[in-house]
Amino acid sequence: MGVKQRTAEEKAAIPAVADASVALVAGLTASVAVAPFLMCVDRAVVSAAAGTAPGGSLARAIFAAASEFFKHPKVAFTSPALWMVAGVYGGTYFAKNVSDVVIERTGTSGPVAEWGKFGVVTGVNMGGSILKDAAFARLFGAAVAAGATAAVVPTASYVLFAARDCLTIGGAFVVPDAAKDLLVASCAMSPQVAGAVAQLVSPPLMQVVCTPMHLLALNMVNAPVATLAQRVAALKVSTPPALVARSLRMLPAYGIGGILNTTLSARGRDAARRKFLPSAEDLKAVKERLGRRGGAAAAKLADAKGRKAIASIGVAARRGIVEKTKGSEFNPTDDTGDVPFTLRTGTGGGGGGGAGSSAGTTTPDPKVPRSLCSCSDLTRASRSSSARSLATCG
Repeated sequence: MGVKQRTAEEKAAIPAVADASVALVAGLTASVAVAPFLMCVDRAVVSAAAGTAPGGSLARAIFAAASEFFKHPKVAFTSPALWMVAGVYGGTYFAKNVSDVVIERTGTSGPVAEWGKFGVVTGVNMGGSILKDAAFARLFGAAVAAGATAAVVPTASYVLFAARDCLTIGGAFVVPDAAKDLLVASCAMSPQVAGAVAQLVSPPLMQVVCTPMHLLALNMVNAPVATLAQRVAALKVSTPPALVARSLRMLPAYGIGGILNTTLSARGRDAARRKFLPSAEDLKAVKERLGRRGGAAAAKLADAKGRKAIASIGVAARRGIVEKTKGSEFNPTDDTGDVPFTLRTGTGGGGGGGAGSSAGTTTPDPKVPRSLCSCSDLTRASRSSSARSLATCG
């Protein structure tokens, strides 16, 4: 997996739907970020293969497609072609992310997990890519230049598209893992650097095989009655520039996009952990945020970050991660700073409650700071309000 595995305690406290939501948001965000460039390259390759590119140049076709985002941004950003590409890669990233979540939650490992993920991601990417490429062939292919209403995509083209996608997904999600281990073992790279290098290099290299297959599939759409010799001659002309363009295209698609997707997933999962399972450091941050002294403590409780921090502790209390200990009710005369909450490290049932309700079932973590916040200087109104809200967390 590209993100840190959950511990058993984290999986028990953090709902699976939270991790699935992170997987969806991360995948869609990454795909939208890289979709404009991918669409320009895909559209230009189809136009160049059909002979409809401006000036007959692939580079000019890419430039012409990209310039629309500056000259006619509304048209470009509402283009069906753009959102087809975003949908394909959003689905692909989400399939990869949610497969990791399922593998993690079910405890599956070994070849079953790896091949299962490969099958799911390939199926999603293949289905979306085939439909997208067939649509692009109709929108920007030779039939458009000839004035025909629609191009016919033969079965052989669909087969070539499918084979291309299997190799592409393998180069994007399977080969990088093996290459990472090889780089760590042979080049003494750190796992992080080796993973980034493998993710950036593997997808473009796979295009040496995938690009001719892609162009042959398009040739069958644009020249349905061409002979084998004519198809080979066409591939000799169109493959070199298309190989460069599609190799560069892989960098944002599975290099930059893959790294962005992994980074967003990791940050989202960490945010979910802080919300549902605050650590000792998180509790200490709350204490520092609210302050131990001064009349400003009450104002800080009304601060947006203060409310969010208290809400996070409340969620943890309801889930049995944080419990009230001595001094669970705020005592106006207590200036010892003894904490009304400690981090649960045992497996006792029930969240919150008084100290007697959880005695013998949990053991406070000695690493947890003994003071979360001191409320001796809060105003009486804020003190009683906070006591009632925090007492209900259990």
